[in-house]
Amino acid sequence: MDQEFLDAVRDIIVKETKKIVQSETRKIVQEETKKIVQSETRKIVQEETKKIVQSETRKIVQEETAKLSAQVEENTQILRALESNKDIQNARMDRMEHDLAQLLGSNKKIEDLEDRYIHHSHRIVIDTSEAVEKDAS
Repeated sequence: MDQEFLDAVRDIIVKETKKIVQSETRKIVQEETKKIVQSETRKIVQEETKKIVQSETRKIVQEETAKLSAQVEENTQILRALESNKDIQNARMDRMEHDLAQLLGSNKKIEDLEDRYIHHSHRIVIDTSEAVEKDAS
């Protein structure tokens, strides 16, 4: 009877041990599975977030580049117009300097003529047997 009792106790211990091992194994597997799922989920979320950020950044950069390109083109046209206007103004200034030089030259000639007219002198030479000079000032 002792042997039967020991065998019965052994069977009970084996069954209970199996239940405990299975229960603990389930807990460990669930915890490890949870850790793996969290880790993989984190990786996937990071990768997807990175893709989304890159895509949105690319769109924003393209939009801003397009805006800047339009502004640069407008500024370029303005600069070209200003350069053209500067060339026209320079040509006008050159023309005015030329006209002013002509006026100054004419004015100097007029002043010289006035000076000669006001401060002129005559030399009268009378032809005689001898040459006599008189200044009629």
